[in-house]
Amino acid sequence: MKKIILTLVVSLIAVFSVFGTNIHAQEEINVRIGLTGSDSKVWNHIKEEAAKEGINLELLYFDSYPLPNRALAEGEIEINAFQHHIYLEKEIEEFDYDLTVIGETVFAPLAIYSDNIKDLSEVEDGAKVAIPDDTTNGGRSLKLLEKHGFIELDPDAELTPTIKDITNYLVDIEIIELGATNIPATLADVTFAAVNSGVASNAGLTIDQALAVEEAIAGENPYINVIVVRTEDKDNDVYKRLVELYQTDAVKDIIKEESNGTSVPAWD
Repeated sequence: MKKIILTLVVSLIAVFSVFGTNIHAQEEINVRIGLTGSDSKVWNHIKEEAAKEGINLELLYFDSYPLPNRALAEGEIEINAFQHHIYLEKEIEEFDYDLTVIGETVFAPLAIYSDNIKDLSEVEDGAKVAIPDDTTNGGRSLKLLEKHGFIELDPDAELTPTIKDITNYLVDIEIIELGATNIPATLADVTFAAVNSGVASNAGLTIDQALAVEEAIAGENPYINVIVVRTEDKDNDVYKRLVELYQTDAVKDIIKEESNGTSVPAWD
């Protein structure tokens, strides 16, 4: 009789062991996130932390800004994290994407760098100035040039002015529009250039080298970077958990190290 009971117990343990394994496999959740660049210590850290909770986070890197939102809208990924509020709003307006912000990540100020001058007071007529050619970062650059007394802009252009919105040149500068990632390579050939944070960091530039830095706007900052999902998924607990894993002290430390101080955490 004891032998029969022992055999039954062993069989039940084997059954529950297999059953438990299947449940674990079913509970593992796969999430594809769209990023830009080539690598991210922050998201690799979050991937490791998410794996402890059965979330398999796949990091997919895109080499062009318009691609992650298109991929998200078309269901090729579940979430993305590469853009600020203004860029997202422009994409939604242009392409009618049904996307929603579920969390904020960093404020990455755009800054002015130069290999040829040590202070903006040295800028003279005829100076060549490189700025990003995309609408949002180009607009930010023009606002920064206006703040430092080089140009005046049509106030109706608001946050995304273009060169056409320049109403007056206070200094006779030549503005050259280039792809954002190509600008650091031109620093020897221009008087100064406006470089966005991620590009500056990848090029080895630090915020301490900047001649001028874009300031945070009081209250809600439209240039804070965000984590985005399809609107239908905005209440998804797994995606919300990824936001929580991002907004930690450990991630703050990684951001500071990885960005050389060019990015500032946007949460308390």
